Amino acid sequence: MIATEGLKLIVALFAVSLLMFAAVPGFGDLLTLLKMLAASFGVSLLFVLFYPRVRGVKKGDKVQVMKGAISHLLGLSGTVQGDCRVGEEVKVKIGKQREAVGILENYEGLFTPARVKLMYEAPPEVMR
Repeated sequence: MIATEGLKLIVALFAVSLLMFAAVPGFGDLLTLLKMLAASFGVSLLFVLFYPRVRGVKKGDKVQVMKGAISHLLGLSGTVQGDCRVGEEVKVKIGKQREAVGILENYEGLFTPARVKLMYEAPPEVMR
């Protein structure tokens, strides 16, 4: 989820701001420190808002699989088999042997994975 990545970024940027304030002599006063901390917080918010749209969904990402209203409550999940953007078809591996094709509806949210609405399930391949 993007919330954990955003939290890591804000902690790292806060640490850099504090280290710069402490290590560089004559760098500034408390107002400068507050401005740096505010800039760190702003950069972290922009990251959380725009990173999922810039990145899209990559092969191997976990997604929430939507077949209907019940699956939203059950929280079925799968793994994407290729890169995609919203509105594009993508193969999703559900469990160990099931594969399905669906359309990516939403990117990753703050606390939720990307969401794929299944169109049809691919028949299992028979090995000979």
